[in-house]
Order: sequence, then C-alpha cells, then structure tokens
Amino acid sequence: MRNTLTALVAILSILAFGSCVPQKKLILLQNNPKVEDQGNADELLRSFNLKPKIYTLKPGDVLSLKVQSTTAAEYNFLNTGIATAGQTDPVLDGYTLDTEGNILLPAIGKVNLNGLSMPEARIKVTEALKPFLTDPTVNLRLLTFRYTVLGEVNRQGQFTTYQDNINVMEALASAGGFSSYSNRGKIKLVRYENGQAKLYNFSVLNDNTLALSNFYLQPNDMIVVDPLPAKNIRENMLANVTLTLSIASTIVLLFTRLAQ
Repeated sequence: MRNTLTALVAILSILAFGSCVPQKKLILLQNNPKVEDQGNADELLRSFNLKPKIYTLKPGDVLSLKVQSTTAAEYNFLNTGIATAGQTDPVLDGYTLDTEGNILLPAIGKVNLNGLSMPEARIKVTEALKPFLTDPTVNLRLLTFRYTVLGEVNRQGQFTTYQDNINVMEALASAGGFSSYSNRGKIKLVRYENGQAKLYNFSVLNDNTLALSNFYLQPNDMIVVDPLPAKNIRENMLANVTLTLSIASTIVLLFTRLAQ
C-alpha cells in the first residue's frame, strides 16, 4: 500500500513540476540574462523575397476619398460626410463601386476603377479632378477589406483593416495572438474566389512561410487556428487522471489506516 501511495505522489509531483517555467525565461529585458539560445538582434539570419498580392478593385468595393486642394474650401465639393449616431461611419461615408466598377463623383460623374490597384486608382481619380480643382492631392483607401480569425486565438471575430497588404502574422496579432494551445504548425486559410471556397494549410513555425504568396491576405479571407492535442489531454484526460489518482490515493490512505 505504501509503495502504491509513494508512486501516486511521485506521478503527481512530476506533473506539477513539468508544468513549471523558470522565471528567467519569462522576465523581459533582464540586466544579465543567463538563458541559452538567446538571439542576437544585429545578426541577420535570412532574407526573404516577399510576394504580396496586389489587390485590384472590383464592383462592390467601398472607398474612402479625401481630397486636398489649393482651391478654396467652399468650392471643394468632395468635403462632405454622413453622420451616424453623432459619429462618421467610414463605410457610409465612402464611395461604392457600381456593378461595372465605376465610382460616382459629384460634378464629375463616373470614373471607372475596375481592375486597378490602389495606386493606379489614386492616379486616375487625381486626373479626373484636375479640370475641377487646382493641384488636387488624393488620399484613397479601401474600406471593405475584412477578414475573420477563429479558433485558438485570444480574440475571435471579424476585423477590418484600411491597408490592402496585411499579412497573416498581422491578422493574428489583431486577434490578440495565439492562445496557449494553438497549433502554430497547421493553420487553415479559407479564401473565396470565383464562387469557390479554397482551403490552404500553412505553418508559422517555418520561416519559409514569409516567402509564400498566401502569407498576404485577400479581402474576406478566414483564418482558422486549430488546437494542439495537448488541449484535449489537459482539459479532459489529465483532469480525469488527476481525479482518479486522488480517489486512489484516498482509498490507499483508508486501507492503510484500517490495516494499522
């Protein structure tokens, strides 16, 4: 009986100590850290040729258009906005591309932006404004770049960005980063293209991911982070084992006392 009790205590001790992390591996910016495998910030490890996908505008996109000009402010017909609940709603205040990819501007009319990148669209809008405004400077932003992050992150949900070249790491960061049990080696990317849902798998443990074209998101992409098997072990199996060991140790103690 005593040998059994000793074994149970040993198993529980191993489980407890196995989950401990030394403080020296947690405290940031230590004066004299004595930790192995530290990085050197001035040492270049590798270089990667990035492959960002240039987003081209399509019907249904909503754009924010801000124009600065040397023309007197009272004649700048683009300085308007729609107020919602005391605030300005960026999407309602934007310009929606119609079914042919046209943006409809006051006094100017339709300007076709279908298939253009954001820099190309900015140039085309600028040229369209020159006959009406003096030295126009156009600031054009995409308002409908949304993406979804689900699974083992700290803040699931749908997010909107005003940049058109956000990458996977930035998207995960906006969702609060990984949870304790996220599977960083197998992350799903769901992309909707031409009436199809396309599924990709990638790993952020591999630094070659930086050079992949799918490292950069497209509007309406969905990222799904699966849990590690350890989550099931910790939340189900380990809990059951701990309960079983506790019951067993109690029974052993009772029999030991009765045997005395």
